[in-house]
Amino acid sequence: MNSIFRRIPRAIRNFHSSPIRSEDKLENYRSIQKANSSLQDQYIRKLQNYRMSHEVATSIESQQNDMFFGTEVLNRVSFLREDIEFVSQAVTHPSTRFVFYSNTNPLVNKHIDEKLVLISNGDGQLQGCETGAWGVEAWKKAVGNWSEFNKNHSPELRDGSNPTFLFLGLEDASVGLDLKALKVEDGDEKYLDYQGRYQGIPYFAVDVTNSKELTETMLNFYNGIVNGDKTAGENEIFFTHSRKHTLAFTHREAAIFSHGKMMLDWLSRNKFCPGCGTKVIPIHAGGKLTCTNEKKTEDKYECPVKSGGVSNVTFPRTDAVIITAITNVERTKVLLSLSKRFGSIKMYSCTAGFMEPSETVEVATRREIWEETGVVASKVNIVMTQPWPFPGNLMIGCLGVVEFNGTNEIIHLGHDKELADARWFDIDFVRKMVYQNEVVDLEEFNPENILLPMPESIAFLLIKLIVDQNYGTTKL
Repeated sequence: MNSIFRRIPRAIRNFHSSPIRSEDKLENYRSIQKANSSLQDQYIRKLQNYRMSHEVATSIESQQNDMFFGTEVLNRVSFLREDIEFVSQAVTHPSTRFVFYSNTNPLVNKHIDEKLVLISNGDGQLQGCETGAWGVEAWKKAVGNWSEFNKNHSPELRDGSNPTFLFLGLEDASVGLDLKALKVEDGDEKYLDYQGRYQGIPYFAVDVTNSKELTETMLNFYNGIVNGDKTAGENEIFFTHSRKHTLAFTHREAAIFSHGKMMLDWLSRNKFCPGCGTKVIPIHAGGKLTCTNEKKTEDKYECPVKSGGVSNVTFPRTDAVIITAITNVERTKVLLSLSKRFGSIKMYSCTAGFMEPSETVEVATRREIWEETGVVASKVNIVMTQPWPFPGNLMIGCLGVVEFNGTNEIIHLGHDKELADARWFDIDFVRKMVYQNEVVDLEEFNPENILLPMPESIAFLLIKLIVDQNYGTTKL
């Protein structure tokens, strides 16, 4: 959720735990209430601005194909990660775009429409950044070193101040790139043509967390193109951890950012082999991790992971989370729950929880519904999914249907005790929350100032799906 939410529970916890005088507590409480009101107003304005122009979904497919953080904007061509020649050509090609991260936080420029900073190798490749970085000696050296290290699976790949490069994919015809429009007679090539079969613009994520000098060099390079009369800080070019920036990305930016962040987060968390404790290195352009322990006994690696017949490398990890919008058979009611984390701003949402080993999605969904709300769902439909890069989750969006019989629908919050509240809301009320342009008086229809999740989240889309189903505009 947005950083607006995360600041509020911390303030409440501090209020309850601080050993201060009663009159100071009262003043603190008033300050917190004022801050909460201001933050809630910010959130409401954002939702209203979004929903005033929001259209009724005509199909689930349209939502599935345009999911925030998950829109397909690059062809990953994952099989080419192992092709050393392709990777070497891709990382040095003039058209190649690079996205920079520090501690998995992306580099952004607050003063451009598409805020995620992209830098290319060659000149004339990017609007707003016409000068390529290949003329920067430190950058050229970093790219060359990594290319050689990657080629040889060198144990030095992540040593010292070396940056980590991660191949993201090709922007090609399969994702809408018009190659014919990029052909030029003079100047640098506008896209990579590999073996006449794979044609497009390569994208890489670059982790410069341990590369202080390279970070400053590339910041100064980009800042000089934007406005060299001011510092990067004055131009508001920085690495950001704030979700108010990442949630403001376009769908295209969000997908690229999410891909890079989730992979780099996995790489940064896994430095040593789970089998023998030796350091691991990212191979295949960052797509896998392998142990650097070369010790053998009787022609067999001593490392139990490296000696494995099949699983001799470590693959990227994604944590599966089920998230469910709950309704009745007639689609006239929606069960929404209020987490204790978001109790102060009254943001009601779907039920959610991590899947456990040996659970199907359907079983995990019914379990989470019952554990959190006490309600018994009779039917579960898997609807859509969303990558959630905070840090590395896959949200599996489901629709849970409850057959009202006087027992199944009864709410009981005493099992898991994660929730502050859960309620069955009438569909007309929820529709007005989703489509607020249909509401004449916001305060009259919603006197409690109840909020729904951010529009970028799958939780909001699942709630919206039930509304659209009720009004006959969308069907499973």
